[in-house]
Parts: sequence; structure tokens; C-alpha cells
Amino acid sequence: MTGSFITAAIAQYGAASGPRMRVLRTSGHLGSQFRRNWVSILSATLLVAGICLLATVLDVSERDSGGVHWMVEAAFILCVARSYRLLWLLNAVIRATDRDLAEPDPDGRRLAA
Repeated sequence: MTGSFITAAIAQYGAASGPRMRVLRTSGHLGSQFRRNWVSILSATLLVAGICLLATVLDVSERDSGGVHWMVEAAFILCVARSYRLLWLLNAVIRATDRDLAEPDPDGRRLAA
């Protein structure tokens, strides 16, 4: 589910073509910061999945002698934090795209969706 949500968010980012998104993508500091956030979210998602798979492999006994449950709990905390960041970024992209669509183009017409 998280993977499909990330894919939808990146598709929204890639499809947005208004002036605000153009500035966001091409501005030096802001654009690179935005891209770093996307990569951070994707990397964290892969890390959480890897930790959960590793915990599944390591959890072979009835007792948790190696602290596997702590790995899983830490992964869940990271997942929650990165999910919140993903929602924030997706909301920022949607707001910028909506503002671009609401403004008239140079001919005085509203921009089409």
C-alpha cells in the first residue's frame, strides 16, 4: 500500500507542469531539497521493509533473545515519521498544482486540467 501511495505521489509530482512546479523543479536550493525529501522517503520505505524481512528471518524461537522486537518497533517509528513526511510533500504538490490550475493562462482563460 505504501508503495502505491509513493508511486501516486511521484506521478502527481511528475505530471504537474504549471509555473509553480516549474520553479520548484528548477530552483537550485528548493528543487534539490524537494528531491532529497522524495529520495529520503523512498529510502526509508525500503529500509523499513528490509528490517521487517530481517526480523522475520531472525525470529526463529519463542523467546526474543536478540531484541528483534526492538528492531521492528524502531522500523515502525521510522515508518510513521516518513509517512507523515510523505503526506506533507504530497499535500504541497497538490496545493501548488491546484493554484496553477486556478490561475488564468496568458489568453485570459482558465488552465485546463
